[in-house]
Amino acid sequence: MRFAPRATALRRIPVATTIVAQAVLLSLLLTGRTSVAGIIATVGITQSILLALSHHRVGHAADRIADLERDLSVAYLDPVTGLAVRRVAEHHLIDAAGTELTVALIDVDGMHAINTTHTHDGGDRYLADLADRLENASHTGDLVARLGGDEFVLVTPRDPQTLARSLTTALAPPITIDGITRPMRVSIGICRTPGGDPHRALGRADRAMYTAKRRGGGIAHYDPIRDGEPPAPGVRPAVRHRDRRPHRHRTGAS
Repeated sequence: MRFAPRATALRRIPVATTIVAQAVLLSLLLTGRTSVAGIIATVGITQSILLALSHHRVGHAADRIADLERDLSVAYLDPVTGLAVRRVAEHHLIDAAGTELTVALIDVDGMHAINTTHTHDGGDRYLADLADRLENASHTGDLVARLGGDEFVLVTPRDPQTLARSLTTALAPPITIDGITRPMRVSIGICRTPGGDPHRALGRADRAMYTAKRRGGGIAHYDPIRDGEPPAPGVRPAVRHRDRRPHRHRTGAS
């Protein structure tokens, strides 16, 4: 903890002050100057009390800071998968300004059916296994994060084709949940983009991902002519992706 050296130094002050005060008092008493010694003793005792209180406050503050730092580190991790959360991915993209990156946005296909068949506990195991595979497909310096729900992102300086091959290999084996083996079905959108703008990077990868989803899954590389540009932040698109999904007819609806 970076506050420890300062806190330790402050904790040593009362001890050093006591030693110095005792030495001065002993010298004054040996020379017969008892009145001066009494005044110095009173001042020394008061100072020691104040320093002890200060030491207590510093120690309490250091402990509180350590607790807050631990809470903050937990807040940046997804509890189901152990991956970084969306805000970490966004900051990573902002910090990469001036650097070309490849961004892959991964979305699970059929997550509702998985939760229905295996309950949400089984769904969480599915997501955790997917997270492990994405980390296996990553290299040192890459970032893997859960954006929310069944959506993930992998950010890397590697070229899109190399990343696509790594993802294909990592996601190929099936997964077994509750004795049932099923394929790891995902739709992936990949784009090559300059860092610094998380909205554009994630938006382009998202548009490519929906192209892959319309094709029935797999990987689609971003094509600006086919996929278009994501709308500016705060602008609601005329037709949202979820509006393009086929509507389910409810039985018994009036």
